[in-house]
Amino acid sequence: MSSHKHPLGTVAELDEQEIEEFAERLEGELVLPDSDEYEDARTVWNGLINKYPAVVARAESAFDVAIAVQFARDAGLELAIRGGAHNQTGSAVVNQGLVVDLSKMDGVQVDPDAKVAHVEPGTRAEDVLAETQEHGLACPTGSAGDVGIPGSTLGGGIGWIRRKHGLGIDALRSVEIVTPDGEVQTASPDQNEDLFWAVRGGGGNFGVVTNFEFELYEIGPMVQALGIFYPYEMVDDVMDTFQQVMSDAPEELTTILLSGHIPNLPPMPDELAGTDAVGILGCYAGNPAEGEEVIAPLREIGEPLIDMSDMMPYEALHDLGTQMYPWGRKYTHRSVYVDELTEDIRNFIVEQTEAAPTPMAAIGVWPLGGNIGHGADAAYAWDDKQYMITIEGNWEEFQNQPTLDWAAETERKLRRKGAEGAYAGFTGVEERNWENWTEQVYADSYDRLAELKAKYDPENVFQQNVNVDPEDT
Repeated sequence: MSSHKHPLGTVAELDEQEIEEFAERLEGELVLPDSDEYEDARTVWNGLINKYPAVVARAESAFDVAIAVQFARDAGLELAIRGGAHNQTGSAVVNQGLVVDLSKMDGVQVDPDAKVAHVEPGTRAEDVLAETQEHGLACPTGSAGDVGIPGSTLGGGIGWIRRKHGLGIDALRSVEIVTPDGEVQTASPDQNEDLFWAVRGGGGNFGVVTNFEFELYEIGPMVQALGIFYPYEMVDDVMDTFQQVMSDAPEELTTILLSGHIPNLPPMPDELAGTDAVGILGCYAGNPAEGEEVIAPLREIGEPLIDMSDMMPYEALHDLGTQMYPWGRKYTHRSVYVDELTEDIRNFIVEQTEAAPTPMAAIGVWPLGGNIGHGADAAYAWDDKQYMITIEGNWEEFQNQPTLDWAAETERKLRRKGAEGAYAGFTGVEERNWENWTEQVYADSYDRLAELKAKYDPENVFQQNVNVDPEDT
């Protein structure tokens, strides 16, 4: 696929008057490199990322977003959109370009009777759940509390209630979106239907979503949670039971198997932190008493190192995700989809876990299925797959290359064993010469996405993403 770039400028090429006029038009504020707030404004979740934008526009409304997008186009500045700043590739910031920071647009309006929430793009999963859980309601979000709503949702939105209630995009009823021409539009099943199809799985290629309307589902506030770690020498037995249970598990049960170690978190005894282990984490999105019975076989495989399974607030599951993947650590997370956990793939997961160059690394197995894909037709291409496998490079050491290589090679070998595709949020941080992220993420949806990109963003203004090229039509 071809690369389509527009000419880029830098802030040095902008005169003070242009900057001042831009600042005066904004309801929000500008953050420039000499500002006290600049370091904060350019920092993102992944400690590998170190970029220096020319100017950061802290938007307070869709109107501000439209002004900032138009300014970037007129000035020839490359544009990045900062929602939760959690995407591992650092797509929220751009060197010597303009960042539209949405963090001040953090409103959440809940209508508990209609079971609908209107969510602004500066929110994270924890912000939305704080409001919806007051009413025993939730929409599907990412699995960690500090994951931003925009990036997570537009890429699909895989979380703790996916098998019962689907993905974030399945719950999406409409969006307000600023398109590259500076227009504020609504996209829904009845309005700009093609754009609504594209944003649900097509990421940030088509504009800046300034409001999400989600359907809400009854869940919690207390749920039956599963959290158990077994000694790593039990990995074969654990995988056997895990596969058997999940093959006919009720859709209320969502789980993740982690092949790696016990994380160093407050609930864990110090002497266990870092121990080689295979863990199963999960959430039962139904009657907790039934949930306890359903998860029992996963708690009785043998003698665990630790079993934290209990009734807990639904929000606490997301807090756990935040703690397991803290801000500022180094990350490269990759992913593939498979229909079946073959013996070959299972053995390979064990082999690669043992070969990881850092003790923090892990490989995750995420059962899918259930009600994933129950919403209207969307650009997300992989809703029929049974498992997602994630290769998690997490480290704090000075040397980066060994973990980057381990994650990339693990993914490459999984593809040779029949795995395919990739989740937009888990592509890795550097594209190797043997892969094409765009093809892996969008698959059969790509041709239609390219046609719509040519319609809505012919100049490829929004390219800090898994990019759809408007010239590929």
